[in-house]
Amino acid sequence: MSNLHRTQIYIEEEQMQQLKLEARREHLAISELIRRAIQCLLETKTKSVNWDGDPLTKAIGKIKLTATDASVNHDHYLYER
Repeated sequence: MSNLHRTQIYIEEEQMQQLKLEARREHLAISELIRRAIQCLLETKTKSVNWDGDPLTKAIGKIKLTATDASVNHDHYLYER
């Protein structure tokens, strides 16, 4: 295990009871459950986009437009307005 840092947090009583139950079920320490929850949160927040798999990214350079004002009059070209 890497270097651990001691910290103090305050949680609701109901949260603590749920953590205790889950820790018993998983045969883990409450601190390990908290570390895993933090890791899950951080992975979710820092999830990168797979641009190579994005269909719009794949279309870049493949569509040939004759209009030179498509960025300004896109509604006209898309919706004929």
